[in-house]
Amino acid sequence: MATAETIRVIFRPAGRSARVPKGTLLTAAANQIGVPIEQVCGGKGTCGKCKVKLLSGMLSPVGPAESRHLSPDELAAGYRLACQAAALSDVSVEVAWASAAAGVSILVEGLLEPVALEPLVEKTVVQVPKASLEDQVGDYEALLRVLSHGGGSPLRPTLGALRELPEAVRAADGLVTVVHADGSLLSIEQGDTRDALYGFACDIGTTTVVGYLLDLTTGERLAVAATLNPQTRFGDDVVSRIEVAQRSAEGLEALRGAIVEAINDLIGQTCAEAGIPRERIHALSVVGNTCMHHLFLGLSPAALGRSPYVPVIAGPLQLDAAEAGLRAHPSAQLFVLPNIAGFVGADTVGVLLATRLLHKDGVRLAIDIGTNGEMALGSRERMVACSTAAGPAFEGAQLTHGMRAADGAIDHVDLGEDGQIRIHAIGRGKVRGICGSGAVDAIAGLRRLGIIDATGRLLSREEVESLRGDRLAERIVPHAHGGAFVLAPAELTAIGGPVLLTQRDVRQIQLAKGAIRAGIEILMAELGVRPEDVVEVCLAGAFGNYIRPESALTIGLIPRFPRAPIVPVGNAAGAGAQMVLLSRQAWREAAGITGKVEYVELSLRRDFQQVFMQAMEME
Repeated sequence: MATAETIRVIFRPAGRSARVPKGTLLTAAANQIGVPIEQVCGGKGTCGKCKVKLLSGMLSPVGPAESRHLSPDELAAGYRLACQAAALSDVSVEVAWASAAAGVSILVEGLLEPVALEPLVEKTVVQVPKASLEDQVGDYEALLRVLSHGGGSPLRPTLGALRELPEAVRAADGLVTVVHADGSLLSIEQGDTRDALYGFACDIGTTTVVGYLLDLTTGERLAVAATLNPQTRFGDDVVSRIEVAQRSAEGLEALRGAIVEAINDLIGQTCAEAGIPRERIHALSVVGNTCMHHLFLGLSPAALGRSPYVPVIAGPLQLDAAEAGLRAHPSAQLFVLPNIAGFVGADTVGVLLATRLLHKDGVRLAIDIGTNGEMALGSRERMVACSTAAGPAFEGAQLTHGMRAADGAIDHVDLGEDGQIRIHAIGRGKVRGICGSGAVDAIAGLRRLGIIDATGRLLSREEVESLRGDRLAERIVPHAHGGAFVLAPAELTAIGGPVLLTQRDVRQIQLAKGAIRAGIEILMAELGVRPEDVVEVCLAGAFGNYIRPESALTIGLIPRFPRAPIVPVGNAAGAGAQMVLLSRQAWREAAGITGKVEYVELSLRRDFQQVFMQAMEME
């Protein structure tokens, strides 16, 4: 049988290369060696974000998808879509800057409520007497005898702890530190090591992953690290990843392996920063939406993608961290917060835990705005929650010049009555695109000036000239996507042309904000509350932290609650993950949240489409 011809694909500027069979798609070659290429649509050729430039060699002919997303000038310059172009010879390609995801801004801070320090994993120091001919008791039994004098229950030993025991009890005159959790004896350490007890909390987001190294004896956060979720190379949204996992066991394992390796890298980074061996970590916690939860554990998410959208497991889990593939102490325990429903996951549990909404009087709203908008509304008396498929527009995807919140992204826009436009971009270089918060600012500013009407229509140049004069009218330019507004002229950008906000971009934001607003309206109807009944709005997540509240109100993303301040609470899901490691009570509370929150399935609501259509309107 003939062996398939192999070729070499080199990715610049990283300089990394893959040896693959002839005819392999560039995205497949990049995935093989971990080169990040943005694949919002999961390789379907519908988003146009996986742009690369051919430097040398031969690729397959340009297909219809590439003709739709790339201009004639771009094609002539050698630009291709990596998910559509196959390598037919040794090739060298340059990954477009936005695909490399360099300099991405990731939110790590969150509201961390004070908790009584009572970590899930504890250390106890005991003196084990030496064995003698008169008392030939085994080492473990001698240890239990000492522990029982303190009134404690017998501990179930791990095999690792038993292997550590004989050396430990014969060193330091029998002084040992027992590491234990929930009735299990996890480890035996020589001497008194009570001051060295560490935990690692992780928030697995669809787009980003954040890890926190904690000192469990003091409650201090020692280090934090963050990275893009490497699963984005399989698709930006959960639906794309569910499809990959469904295709084959290998696909599910690739998704699981990618996120586990990313978490292990974050453990390594934080430990290096704090000067602590990773083997000193005895407890870990994880939050994430239900799909991220399943993919991390290697559980099939197939049932999440079809009615009735049920998870494999909703309840809390305590597992051996090593069994999940995490590299810490061999007997370290992993605490996985529970899910509420198929698309309201452990991250929402973390938000509710951190904001303590279930302990407060008065109706309050918590929203985590991302690809999946998860929200909860209520008080200590009753809490309801739902999830809406907002899509990735708020993260810059599906926008003509959209990008993540990274260097070069416009993140804030101010439009003055006098036609003055002030933009702020992340970093110090030239503008490269616009992220979600910048797009919302721009649309809100254009709406306030009347350049976008209540239906979301971008006015023509003639209409703007009549309404606002030449200065703003000259920024209206023709575009294949129904007209556009110039946010940054070509001389201010690094992309060889202006950065635009097109009519289609406005529609994408309308769809996303309409889904969020509709979810809020339905939860309000479910509870029977009016806008004036709501006393606080908590915006969680990166988008919620960076968006200007007034812009969110102007485009109608959030109703105008006359009594409710809008409070950004940062990465509240990550804060919840930290709380459970520090407090046994917080873990118990997290475990009970699932039973206290009522899930509202929007697909069963006959009024959803009507509410959604109304919610797409601008204020």
